[in-house]
Amino acid sequence: MDMRIIIIPALTLALLLIMAGCSSPSEPVVTPKPTLVPAPALTKPPTAVPTTPASTEPGPVDTLPSEWDLSVTVEKGGMYTRTIIARFDGGKGLMYASRMDVRVTYLDGTVKTDSIIKPRMGDTIEILGSTGTDRVEVTMLMASGGTYKIIDRQMPYRAKD
Repeated sequence: MDMRIIIIPALTLALLLIMAGCSSPSEPVVTPKPTLVPAPALTKPPTAVPTTPASTEPGPVDTLPSEWDLSVTVEKGGMYTRTIIARFDGGKGLMYASRMDVRVTYLDGTVKTDSIIKPRMGDTIEILGSTGTDRVEVTMLMASGGTYKIIDRQMPYRAKD
């Protein structure tokens, strides 16, 4: 009698396993391809990288498409400091921002640059400015490959009175 208690469940289990193996689909399971979200149409062509000698005069800036709106704050570190701080504040285009480049041009034509790859809210770049007026440019590289100069201004040094 003890043998029946062991053999009957074992045979039932074996039969269920055989049926499960035979009931699998004969065709391979096809997973659907992910849907790609198209990038928004560009409203203005991106700015080309300048090939002329460094200038301290600000030039035109680009306007990001409204769905890619970003905010960057540029300021001096304090009243009597030369440190230029560029802070990435984020915006609707946060997930499309691939790189933030900051370029500082000194009065003598010397240029200093720094970048952040895949910037996040609150990321900062600090570059030591001169004791004169420096030109600061902030350029954003977007996931679509477009480059937009969103800030181009002069930052004067405030000497102690």
